[in-house]
Amino acid sequence: MSRKSSPKSQRLVAVLWPSFLVSGVATVLFFVMFDPLPRLANTDLAELSRLGAYNIGFLWFLITAASSWLTCYCQRSPEQLEQTTADA
Repeated sequence: MSRKSSPKSQRLVAVLWPSFLVSGVATVLFFVMFDPLPRLANTDLAELSRLGAYNIGFLWFLITAASSWLTCYCQRSPEQLEQTTADA
């Protein structure tokens, strides 16, 4: 039994999956070069553990999802935009 996915779910996966992968790679590369503890020493987050800093870094890099979504949004033609607003 095959299940067809909707264009909206395909677009969602096309945005979120690459964003998740890029976020993981960017976090690893960033924290390989920079130790978070000395960077946080003189801030309000001085008591944050390395793992906490890694989590914040991962979420920060996950903002690439916004970039990917914006790319998908801007690729739509005016006709597709009109159809989307008519469906709403």
